[in-house]
Amino acid sequence: MNLGTDPGTINPYKTTGGTNRQIFAFSYDTLVARTPDGSVVPQLATSWKVSPDQVTYTLRKGVTCEDGTPLTPSDVAADFDYIKDPKTLSPWVSLTIPLSYTATADDAAGTVTIKTKTPFGFLLEGAGSLPIVCPSGLKNPGSIEHASNGTGPYKVTSYVPGDHYTLDARPGYAWGPNGAKNSAAGSPKTVKIAFVQNESTSANQLLSGQVNAAQITGPDRTRLDANTTLKRFDVPVMVGELNLNEAGDRVLADPRVRLAMAAALDRSQVTKVGTSGLGQVADNMMVEKPVSCPGDETTGTLPAYNPGSANQTLDVAGYTKGADGIRSKNGKRLTVNLIYQVGAPQTVSAVELIGQQLKAVGIGTNLKGLTQAAFLEALYTTQDFDAYYSGINLEFPFMMTAYWGGATPDKGGRNTGSIVNEDFDALSAKALAASGAKGCELWKQAHQALLKRADVLPISVGDRPFYTSKASLQTVGLFAVPTSLRLYQ
Repeated sequence: MNLGTDPGTINPYKTTGGTNRQIFAFSYDTLVARTPDGSVVPQLATSWKVSPDQVTYTLRKGVTCEDGTPLTPSDVAADFDYIKDPKTLSPWVSLTIPLSYTATADDAAGTVTIKTKTPFGFLLEGAGSLPIVCPSGLKNPGSIEHASNGTGPYKVTSYVPGDHYTLDARPGYAWGPNGAKNSAAGSPKTVKIAFVQNESTSANQLLSGQVNAAQITGPDRTRLDANTTLKRFDVPVMVGELNLNEAGDRVLADPRVRLAMAAALDRSQVTKVGTSGLGQVADNMMVEKPVSCPGDETTGTLPAYNPGSANQTLDVAGYTKGADGIRSKNGKRLTVNLIYQVGAPQTVSAVELIGQQLKAVGIGTNLKGLTQAAFLEALYTTQDFDAYYSGINLEFPFMMTAYWGGATPDKGGRNTGSIVNEDFDALSAKALAASGAKGCELWKQAHQALLKRADVLPISVGDRPFYTSKASLQTVGLFAVPTSLRLYQ
């Protein structure tokens, strides 16, 4: 399987990056799993009892870690305590239970209970999505930077930096989603996850049979779709999105610049270029199927394409155009440092077009392509950017509270843009406790509070398909399910 560039660490509690998650999904299980239609099914937990502020999971008997030790409820509770400990604060707190909680275990009864301080509408799914790390990995987190120590169907057996991971199937594994095993006919004994940055190279390897699976997003899809020997499994994603850094004296801390930037973007043209004509303009901040709360969030909320309005906004804000067309104020040029991930040619084209559209209203850009590891470092370590072009793809709307609110990376959070939007925070707090249609309406209003201020600019959605050669797989959300892999002669 080809997955692009080496993402860096695969310690589950250090990262929430997409490629990282696909890799460690092979080695770490969760308490519950989801099916493609969004249903919750047993995995490490065989059953559960849930209320608005508490969920109790009954663990499956016979589950073992890859070092042979049995997994106990106390081990699971220790994971939940670890991720919220200020000394080891993990971004997974926000992606599982973005509220104060306690974790207690009853080893005799085989149960672990998560109790929140206030009601949480997605408690079962949220707590149930935490990748479970085994005790020795928890005690020595450095040992799982590029290795594994979980209960999952595969164990990392080798790592070559920048090149590949090799994983071997664990004998006796039988506790995947709904009791799935890794020993069914056609299940691979070994999985090699290679890092191939160039999509054309991956496409060639698929066609020649050198690899069994790869995700292809760009123009190479045309020739792959024409080949009847390949299978295709679509994964709906947010393809293009501009996330902005509003910290301190950053240029986009000025809301007028953000609103002008939004009005300067012709999202339909950027979508055509950034998806090779295969995507659509984004109208919702959630894309992953099944979409938890579908509906149009952008129309009438996000500033529409209007260069005249953008110019007027910048004029009123005191930014004047120079001889080269770039504006300045108080002797400082209005320039945005825009970063993106390398690998897909259509991404480069989209970013260049964004630069042209912004320049047309007097906003300069410095465009910088980065490998995934460098990109994540810029987001979560240095925060040295003004905007980044990518797509944040999440399973549930509550996860967005971590990215557009809450703690910044230096405090263990995911809020890379240092965004403080009081309306979003207040609406999100209400939505966390709600469920069903009421919850969705609150989440829609919360997302629109971000769009009105141009805290985030969703641009395009589309498919990021897995293509397979002499193989098949099942996807749930963004990722291939490891126990679903099958090889064919």
